[in-house]
Amino acid sequence: MNLRQQQQQAFDRSGEPLIVGNVSHCPLPPETLAALGPDSPYVVQVYGSGLTGEVYRLRIAGKEYNLKKRRAVAGVANLNGQLSFLNEVQRRQALQQLKDDPVTAPRFTHIVSTLYADYRLGILLSPWIDGEPIHQLTPPLIAQLFTTLEACEEQGLMEWDLCSGNLLVDRQEQLWLFDFGYMYPFDPLREFNSNGLADPLFHFVERFETRFFFSWLMTRIPDAEQQLAQYREMKRLAVESYRRKLVWLRARRADPLVLAHFQQLTAHWESALADPAALSRLFAVEAFRSHVLDIEDDLHGQSCTLLTLQRIDWVINQLEQHYRFIADEGGLFYDNEGKSQQALLSSYAQKRQQAQQYLLKATAAKD
Repeated sequence: MNLRQQQQQAFDRSGEPLIVGNVSHCPLPPETLAALGPDSPYVVQVYGSGLTGEVYRLRIAGKEYNLKKRRAVAGVANLNGQLSFLNEVQRRQALQQLKDDPVTAPRFTHIVSTLYADYRLGILLSPWIDGEPIHQLTPPLIAQLFTTLEACEEQGLMEWDLCSGNLLVDRQEQLWLFDFGYMYPFDPLREFNSNGLADPLFHFVERFETRFFFSWLMTRIPDAEQQLAQYREMKRLAVESYRRKLVWLRARRADPLVLAHFQQLTAHWESALADPAALSRLFAVEAFRSHVLDIEDDLHGQSCTLLTLQRIDWVINQLEQHYRFIADEGGLFYDNEGKSQQALLSSYAQKRQQAQQYLLKATAAKD
């Protein structure tokens, strides 16, 4: 257990209040909001798919709101899942301060506002955003996301869960980030991410690729050439973003380890963008990495879906067809590192059975 988790558990036990925003922004008393159920006349829609909260679309006196109510039992089995509602309220507090400050506000326009939150009552109230998950991933949307994540990281906040359900696009093609249960504090000048220097694999472009981009390609873009074209455009924007990140790190005399890591990463992408064959190899390795990581995330949280099974089948196919290439390109890491083709195929067959069990359990719980 890390220090942040210990501190959050201690706060949870303390009974101390944690309130964000002003009660005057509530259309009803907070206690009334906390008591609302799906049958309330104020509730227009109910979104029950959230693993840590249930979301109500409210209409009160002609205005619409998003009310997130904490689940009594989180649908994610690991400790970070259990702490995610508390973590979100804490992050909302920091983000709203940045949105309220005229100096920093322009860089946080794509972060949803928090009207009111009360951790002890288990409620989060935001304006309702008339939007939907990303269907068409355009360069402007990616640019909006990357510049927002740059701003967050410069404030020492790293978002780990850039999944489809946490990114909305409104009618004006504006992107909104609105779920921060897995956004954690870190020191951007001395750490790679909120795991410190232990896991250089993780950074915000990787998080986007792992939690959203490669599953979006898998389900939305069946044509291999179109997939590579989308990847090329995304990587071009990633290079622009990390060039800005490097300027910021150098200006603030970041730790040489941190600076060297992001220099090497950016140079690797630049090199691949200049060579079609290298870009194809990088695409294959990063797709494999992203699917492997997302499978582990779902298994660890016992939150598997049909997409988890689809990813596992894809990884098994890659191991059957391209094991040597993946191993030679450094695509085997963490528990997969050094394992033979047969050992990995056996491992992923077991993971598939495990994912099916979690999927069945989740289905039974909903019924």
